[in-house]
Amino acid sequence: MSGYSYQWSLFVDWCAAADVDALPASPITLAEFLAENPARDAVQLRRVSAINRVHLDAGQPAPGRVTSLRIALNSARSERTMRRAAQYRVIAAGLPTSGSTAALFGRRDAVLLVLAGAGLSYRAIAGLDRTDIATDGDSVWIGGRHRVDIAPSDATGFEPATLWDLWHTVLQFADRYPSTTLLTEHLQRNTFPDMTGSPHRRGPVAVPIDRWGHLPLPVTAMTAAEVGAVIAGHRTGVSPLHTPRRAIVRPSDGTDRSKPIAAPEPVSVELDSGYYRSGVEARRRAHTALAGVPDMVDDVEDRIEQLLERTLQLLDSSDSGGST
Repeated sequence: MSGYSYQWSLFVDWCAAADVDALPASPITLAEFLAENPARDAVQLRRVSAINRVHLDAGQPAPGRVTSLRIALNSARSERTMRRAAQYRVIAAGLPTSGSTAALFGRRDAVLLVLAGAGLSYRAIAGLDRTDIATDGDSVWIGGRHRVDIAPSDATGFEPATLWDLWHTVLQFADRYPSTTLLTEHLQRNTFPDMTGSPHRRGPVAVPIDRWGHLPLPVTAMTAAEVGAVIAGHRTGVSPLHTPRRAIVRPSDGTDRSKPIAAPEPVSVELDSGYYRSGVEARRRAHTALAGVPDMVDDVEDRIEQLLERTLQLLDSSDSGGST
C-alpha cells in the first residue's frame, strides 16, 4: 500500500469534494474520478491499481476490475431500458386505436414507443422492415440483426402482439387499398377485413403520416430524426397536430349531403379579459420549465455510459493483467 498512498489520497480527497464514498466506491465513481482527473494511461492505470488494492485489503470488491465495470455498464443500460420500457408502455396503452386520424397516429406511435422501449435506437427503428417482426402468442419477436423478444406483462395487461397487429393491419390494408378515405372509414368503425392470409410484403415499419392522415405512396420510411421527434413528443406530453377529415352527414332519407352538423347555441359567460391569456402563459411557462427534464436525465445517463466505456477501454488496452 505504501507505493499507492499518493494515488489513494488523491482519490479520497476527490470523493470528499464530490460527496461520494471512497470505500467502498462504485465503478461509476471510479470512472468519474478518472474523467475529472485526466492523465497519461500509465498514470490512470496506477490510480486504478491503487484503488483496487485498498478495496481488496479491506475485503471489498475492486471497482476497477474489468468484470465489475462490465457489470456496472450492463446494469446501467439495463435499468435505463427497463425504466423507458415501462414509461413508453404506459403512453402506448393510452393512445387511440379506433376513430379517425388520431387513431391512425395512435396505432403507429404505439409500435414506435414499444420498439424504443425494447432498446432499439431511432436509426434501427427507421430501418426496420415488416418481415423482421413476428408474433408468438402475445409476444413480439424482432428478428434480423436485432434478435429482441418483447414479452407481455400480466401485471399491466401489456400485449405487444396486439399493438403490432393493429398497426400491421393498417399497413396491409394500405397496400391493398391505397385510399385514405377507405382507411379512415374502417378506422372509424374498426371494421378492417380479415387479412391473415395476405402475403407478408416487405416495407418499412415506421411510415410517415401527414396531418390529414395520408400515408405516402409509394410507401417510404421515416428518418431516424422523425422517429425521435415522435417519441420525444409523447414523452414530453406535446401532442402532434392532427387535422381530422371533414365528416359527411348521411341523413335517414339516404341522401348524402356534405353539410356540417349544426352546433348548439353558445352560452354567454362573462370572463375576465385576461383569463385566457394568463392560462396560456401559465401552460407555456410550465412546458418550458419541464420539457427539458427527460433530455437532462438522458444526458446524465449517456455520460455515465460514456465514462464506463472509456474506463473499460483503458483497462482492456492495458497489459497489466492482475495488477488492476
